Amino acid sequence: MQTVLPPPAEFIPVALPLTEHSAPNAYATILSGINNLLPGVRLALYMLHEGLPEETMTAGRRLFDGRRSQIHFVDISEWMQTYNPAYLDTTDRTTFYSLAVPTLFANFSRIVYLSDDILLRACPSLLYYSIPATAQIGATRDLLLIPAQTNGFRLPQAIAGGPPLVDYHCGALGVLDSNNYFQNGVLVFNIAEISQAQAEECGHLCSTLFWMSDQDILNRIFYGKVHFIHQNWNVCWGPGCVEASETLPAEWKKIYDDGLANPFAVHFSGFPKPWTGWDGPYAEDFRRLLGDVLRAFP
Repeated sequence: MQTVLPPPAEFIPVALPLTEHSAPNAYATILSGINNLLPGVRLALYMLHEGLPEETMTAGRRLFDGRRSQIHFVDISEWMQTYNPAYLDTTDRTTFYSLAVPTLFANFSRIVYLSDDILLRACPSLLYYSIPATAQIGATRDLLLIPAQTNGFRLPQAIAGGPPLVDYHCGALGVLDSNNYFQNGVLVFNIAEISQAQAEECGHLCSTLFWMSDQDILNRIFYGKVHFIHQNWNVCWGPGCVEASETLPAEWKKIYDDGLANPFAVHFSGFPKPWTGWDGPYAEDFRRLLGDVLRAFP
């Protein structure tokens, strides 16, 4: 399996999934980070893909090969073919790309991983250094899933016969406290602390059907070894988020509301997205970035 060489020491490595279709919003996510760089910070960008048109890569180089950043395109087709993920019809293949990170970037000390629907409002270097050297992974709690522990929510029948969420977390994932189940939109992998066995397990578990795909697999492997970063680094915002937040226990509701008032990173979770018609706070900020990005395409 291929591995990627680390960037020069002065670059902060950041990885994202990329397809031809998702390129504008993935590049907008990157641009939001570039626009918030602290003085002297530079980014090394690693775009994970399974075959891209040359025009998509050319646009990325036009946007991000420069003084403040460099961009690399990492084809993960071999990893995907080796582990052959099993997923629901509603799951995108790129969902599994994060699971390849411990293998592909085995020579790195750590790396930030972002989904392609993130609006950064703070410098990615702050995220990169947000976890201690002893942690294996950095993430935020999946706050908006907390009410599902007690409101009677059951998984789809296709997943283990549709058990209650808490039973599924405990029995299938080994997550003994669902409050400590983490979200996968913004991650910091401390590669130096992740074993080869854990990296391989990320791949092998792909052939088992999980409800939340890579997020469940990551929780199964890293539960108890995660450092919870500031919740403002992954503020989920989109259709239904306000309604979901209204059912949170008071202490979690305050954390969510404080994050939404001053997010370090906004995660446009759910559908539609800002680029497919959804509107709300921060959506217009993302659309402006999309406009800047689209000018780099033919």
